Amino acid sequence: MSDSTVVRDEQEAASAGGWRRRHLGRVVLSCLGLSVGPACAAESRTLRVLAWPGYADPDLVHRFEQNLAARVELTIVDTDQALWHHMQPGPGANFDVVAVNTAELQRYIQLNAVQPLQLKSLPGRQRQLARFQALESIPGLVHDGRSYAIPYAWSEMGLIYHPDHFATPPASIAALWDPRLQGRVLAYDGGTHAFSLAAQKLGLPSPFRIPASQWPMLVESLVALRRNVSGFYTLPEESLDLYRRRGAWLMLAN
Repeated sequence: MSDSTVVRDEQEAASAGGWRRRHLGRVVLSCLGLSVGPACAAESRTLRVLAWPGYADPDLVHRFEQNLAARVELTIVDTDQALWHHMQPGPGANFDVVAVNTAELQRYIQLNAVQPLQLKSLPGRQRQLARFQALESIPGLVHDGRSYAIPYAWSEMGLIYHPDHFATPPASIAALWDPRLQGRVLAYDGGTHAFSLAAQKLGLPSPFRIPASQWPMLVESLVALRRNVSGFYTLPEESLDLYRRRGAWLMLAN
């Protein structure tokens, strides 16, 4: 799964004046940590950013503000549901740059909540790895021939396990459902993630586009998973705390 940054409202950015037109490329890449743009002489402006924990740390934001004589208004979310709420036509109109995973991006394109990027205005892309510059090769970034996001981070969601309780490392997410682990599992508190996880466990063709006919069996699967789960987390720090306090043996590492 790839996490990306998207521009919220390009038309509004253009109408705000030359600052946003000239530096939008640096904004997209700098404020979320992909690269640092050079300092520029510009009057103070506000960039409204919607991101996840760890994507826009205070030191990074501070350096960006100093370099561009700008102010960053940062809003943090910890679940895709929270992000979806902020991106609705009402409150969602309050952001210029958004961090979203590619599995969710198509929803925002259909909602007309994001605008295609002007790639020629993003010189910082040249400092990315070649595979991240090839946007067409990353599913979900391009729609109708237009690019809607720039890759920021790439990771696989795996399992964290306690070695004292596993003779061999768990080889599948199906281990989360192992009946021998009742009360020993930690899970991420995200509805969309939970259903995608269950879809993968059941071997459905697409974990992100689930037909209505398959929802009942996914619900049953999640009810079975709930019997194993001793706690749910959203923030990374919370997951570590629960792992220690609950004596967990296995955790989904979101």
